[in-house]
Amino acid sequence: MRGDEVPPGRLRCTLLGPLRVERGAHRLELGPYKQRLLLAALLCRANTVLSVDELIEVLWPEGQPRTARKNLQVYVSALRKIVPDHIDHLPYGYTLVADPEESDLLHFEELAVAGRHAQHQGDRAGAAELLGRAVRLWRDRPLVDLLDSPFAAEESQRLTERYLAVYEDWAELEVEAGRAHGLLDRLGELAGRQPFRERLVALQMTALDQVGGRRKALACFEAHRQFIARELGLDPSPFLRRLYREILLGEPTAPPPAPVPAATPAAVRIRPAQLPRDLSDFVGRDKVVAELRAALTDEGNGPGVVLVCGPTGSGKSALAVHAGHLVADHFADGQVVCSLGHPDGTPRPWREVLAELLRSTGLDLAPPAEEAAALALWRSWLAERQFLLVLDGATGEADVRRLLPGRGRSRTVVTTARRFSGLECVHRVALGEFTVAEAGDLLARVLGGPRVAGHEPALARIRQLYGLSPAVVRALAAKLTVLGHLSLREYADQLAQLPAAVDGLRVGDAGLHDGYRRFHRGLTPVQRAAFGALGALPAAGFDLAGLQAVVDGVDGLTGPVERIAEELLEAHLVSVAEQDEEVVAHAVRYRIPPLAHRYAAALHRAATPPVC
Repeated sequence: MRGDEVPPGRLRCTLLGPLRVERGAHRLELGPYKQRLLLAALLCRANTVLSVDELIEVLWPEGQPRTARKNLQVYVSALRKIVPDHIDHLPYGYTLVADPEESDLLHFEELAVAGRHAQHQGDRAGAAELLGRAVRLWRDRPLVDLLDSPFAAEESQRLTERYLAVYEDWAELEVEAGRAHGLLDRLGELAGRQPFRERLVALQMTALDQVGGRRKALACFEAHRQFIARELGLDPSPFLRRLYREILLGEPTAPPPAPVPAATPAAVRIRPAQLPRDLSDFVGRDKVVAELRAALTDEGNGPGVVLVCGPTGSGKSALAVHAGHLVADHFADGQVVCSLGHPDGTPRPWREVLAELLRSTGLDLAPPAEEAAALALWRSWLAERQFLLVLDGATGEADVRRLLPGRGRSRTVVTTARRFSGLECVHRVALGEFTVAEAGDLLARVLGGPRVAGHEPALARIRQLYGLSPAVVRALAAKLTVLGHLSLREYADQLAQLPAAVDGLRVGDAGLHDGYRRFHRGLTPVQRAAFGALGALPAAGFDLAGLQAVVDGVDGLTGPVERIAEELLEAHLVSVAEQDEEVVAHAVRYRIPPLAHRYAAALHRAATPPVC
């Protein structure tokens, strides 16, 4: 008996088409819609535990009813009567236990793996037989009767992509063996449904040419060329153009290049998970984290773009990564992280960034030379996919605006040290320093409670010297880890006695000034000149009159002082100081972060000629 035949009386579950369960020759009734959807979810993740929360999200994606858990238990109980001894309950979820003889999806995966292994070993005939059996298991679009469910629709798309990759491998082997006749109808159907899959087009052209349909093969190329020019503004790939020339000239055609199993992205489609590790000692920001979760999971019905901004060292990237890990499971196609700047703080060219984003999201080709065509390709590629995009270290509004998705379910987090006031339709999250309590919490987690006991006075002094940005607090924690003989209070006393105390906070291969040095390179000329002028201020707090006094005569700083203050605010170099309500508008005061003030003072000293 062949392995893909159902043994008498044995359970057989099929997903590769409408959801069905049979026992022997008898088709079993699966109950109401949500009960069938629950069974489909368990079968799609057979032999894997799905948490109760995950299953509730599958069944009620638009919001769970009050009785969701009870209803889930009722559905599970009913399914256990249909597939007895197959559904196990664990303290945190459920799993459906099955083997390849009981699930067409597991059987498909088993045959596909065996076929590609045979191909890798050089057994092309064996590979064709195994992959052909896998392909023949497919009856229709997976879960075609449940596509009203977002979960089922996403799974159906994922499984279809898997099928197409296996079908292409098998079809190539069949063409090589001279059996193109049996492929033409199905190849034409699939190429029509999947017009962006160039390998299908190449296989169709090769098969038509092999059976004497040279004109049809050339017409197939021309139809594809016109389609991608119209939709993406692109030309066919060099391989497809070469294949066209070979067919036109009557030269022997080779099948399209196949990816080497387990070696190239086309053969193994890796779901990107590029988020760096989350900080296990992440503290504070509770309200902001809740905002981000809501904005990124549509709970807040927001614009789909979150802008995390704040001064250098305020923990923007750490927050984006932390929130990204919390919502990662909402993004079926993965998480992609891309830095928009070079390590020295200067912006990267947009084409370089776009090429990296296309590769990371699965489209490994160079973007078109024309900007409009390149961005159309990027937005078209994203439109039917669901990625979490983290664009880190943005320096210009235009750089961000061109990369934002046009539509679809992808969500974007942008981090920047600027305010980007002109960037429209974004959810803005502004970060500042830690409170004394948050700073104390982080230090206690890293150093232990006894070493930071009674931390408030010591942190208040450190706040006056450097502020309490996350970067400062982590530098303190790292330094005190090395200086194990000192308490926080003793180290604060030591820092207060140093004339250039920030130099004492250098840890490893980076110091606190390094972040400002990188940031300084990305400032506009006006912002850079104004920031240097702030170094002449005697204190971190100032008003417009004080600003006017230090910018007078500075090259590049002309026009109203109010405009210069706006430039500094836009770059997060200064903030409006907290004031009493009685203070009138013209008496507004500004504050430069203490660490930024120290760096500006160093720039000012370096630019000031010594007095002889």
